[in-house]
Amino acid sequence: MLMGTDRVFYLGLLGAPSLRNFGSLTVYASLQRPLRIALPGGDWVERDMAVVPPFQPHRIATDDQMIGAIMIEPESIDFGRLPAALQPTDGGPDAAMLERIRAAYAYLQRIGMSASVEGLDGDQLFWGEALPRRHLDPRVEMIVERIAQAPNAQYTAEECAAAAGLSFSRFLHVFKDDVGATFRKFRAWKRARSMLYHVTRRTTLLDVALEVGYPDSTHFSHSIRQVYGLPPREIFAGSRRLSLLVQERSRVRAA
Repeated sequence: MLMGTDRVFYLGLLGAPSLRNFGSLTVYASLQRPLRIALPGGDWVERDMAVVPPFQPHRIATDDQMIGAIMIEPESIDFGRLPAALQPTDGGPDAAMLERIRAAYAYLQRIGMSASVEGLDGDQLFWGEALPRRHLDPRVEMIVERIAQAPNAQYTAEECAAAAGLSFSRFLHVFKDDVGATFRKFRAWKRARSMLYHVTRRTTLLDVALEVGYPDSTHFSHSIRQVYGLPPREIFAGSRRLSLLVQERSRVRAA
């Protein structure tokens, strides 16, 4: 798994998740057999590739239990200028894009944890181009950056409104309009997402819960299951053989 501030490129076990709800734009790609996806109240649909909008509850399944999943943080991209293949649609996949994604995963598997990943550009590798960035209100961008860098911090909307120089109600309106999610949803997603940095650690779930900002293991388990469709224990068990590469804006380090 290659993980950075705005992207996650995951290749590995899917498990048997129930309803999941990511705060990212999520691109699923089948590796061999087609995947199946279902929205609440809808039928299962077979696909080789599926694009799910942020905060869209869904179920996903594969016969071989392996999946490619790319999670793109919505505040980092301009949805209106995304390539057509990355637009959520009920149509079939872009065959060229699917093959490019599979080739990119094969490349990551070949290089593994080697030093050759230094400076790797995930967007160029997977899409062949940099995805268009969203231009945020500078006041909102400051808060987004603050939460992204410290998702375990207990920032309140009132504190963030004051830091942005806005009234409480105006801040909530501007934040949702710019980011595409409420402040509470955004903060909860960033906290749940930050758990992925720890999935290969050999430590207790309580230690992880406290480190990523949950008050106890019960809240941690409940919140993570709501997002990923699996309890933390199953996620960590399924990640024992996962290679994790953490790629920040200014550096790349193995974990």
